[in-house]
Amino acid sequence: MASTLQPTQPRIGASTSVLPSAVASWLRYIAPLTALSALVLSPLLLAALRTRAPHDQPGANTILALGWTMLATAWLGQLVLVGGASAMTRGRPSQLRAFGGGLVQLVRAIIPCVLAAASIAIGGLALAVPGVALLVLLSLTGASRERGARARLADSIAVARKHLPAVALVVAGMLAIDAAIGLVAYRMLVAPRPPHPTPAQLTAARDFVRAIAIGLVLASPLPATMLATIRTRAEP
Repeated sequence: MASTLQPTQPRIGASTSVLPSAVASWLRYIAPLTALSALVLSPLLLAALRTRAPHDQPGANTILALGWTMLATAWLGQLVLVGGASAMTRGRPSQLRAFGGGLVQLVRAIIPCVLAAASIAIGGLALAVPGVALLVLLSLTGASRERGARARLADSIAVARKHLPAVALVVAGMLAIDAAIGLVAYRMLVAPRPPHPTPAQLTAARDFVRAIAIGLVLASPLPATMLATIRTRAEP
């Protein structure tokens, strides 16, 4: 009986060494990871670059709302990025191979992650807690090597349940980083907001959106790599 229990012990304790391994992978492949992050978050980047400085306070309010919306929806792109990061947590490929493999995994992760996002959104509409719980359980979908979207969702749930504290902590950290990007950008560029802002103060709304987009691109690879590492460590 003891011999049947021994093979499962490394997999249960694997999450304890995720952080150093994930940080090492992130530092080793920071260039391809950032490039993949910019690619998967390109809709946010394009929206930020196309944003023009407002001419009045209502226009500034609209742009600020866009920035907060970008933060609220960034998790979908970050889940897809987990798939790209998984190519760099299996073995030690060259930088070029890491980018190529990451790009392939990124594409493969899109449909399963969209389905995961739909499930999370439905759960969030029903009640906030199920939505957050589903985000944790489905956060490894992009890194799964199973065939078929449903199989990848089921695989993510199974692995996340086995490593629930580690996965929940990383997802919470990812969301906290996203919120911190918005709060820091707001305090540095926008606050305080006078009743009658000058043209320069109105321009700060555009800079706020651009800072959010750039911050998300730069910050997303680390939590994505950590989630991918958790999934990789769960493999036999």
